[in-house]
Amino acid sequence: MGFPNVFFVVGLASMSLGAAVTADVVWDEAVDGELSDDYLAPTALDFAEGSNTVIFTTDDKGDDVDIFFFNVADGLQLSGIILDSFVTNGDDPNNLGFMAFSAGDVLGTNPDAPDPSGLLGYALVFESDSGTDVFDVMSNAGGAQGYDGPLGSGDYTFWAQETSPTSDDWVVTFVLTPVPAPGVLAMAGLFGLAGRRRRD
Repeated sequence: MGFPNVFFVVGLASMSLGAAVTADVVWDEAVDGELSDDYLAPTALDFAEGSNTVIFTTDDKGDDVDIFFFNVADGLQLSGIILDSFVTNGDDPNNLGFMAFSAGDVLGTNPDAPDPSGLLGYALVFESDSGTDVFDVMSNAGGAQGYDGPLGSGDYTFWAQETSPTSDDWVVTFVLTPVPAPGVLAMAGLFGLAGRRRRD
């Protein structure tokens, strides 16, 4: 099975997420069973407003891809993807894991012959990236479609795998927040305008 070695390594920047919600473990492979490895038939997960955590393990390069999809309901938006924990079980502390996602209820590329243009975004992650929100980093991945800010309602498919002969333990949290009401956005614009006038 191929790996997207055509993708270039993206530097990850830490970004804290001030979320007041508690995480809900939606899927834990140790309890709920293996996630799908079929990009045309991902495991369906039920996400809700707040923090939705998925716990899984990926094994040797090419032998274990984990793929699942979820729906962002009307009135909500996907605003964060937090790599709570990435632990590699090999001897190399610089081992990389790969994570990506696309729009729709099937993955936008075949992991055997990956094409980044079918993805919204992706990232290569180290153990040291544990605890960071990689949502914005993924949006700037080379060759991917990209996005600017939170993503609205609809289906999204997520893909993760190992990049070398080792196994990794992942904990990833997807943050769904309410779409701000138009009046709130207008007020934010007015406050911003007033602040600029005061500085002039």
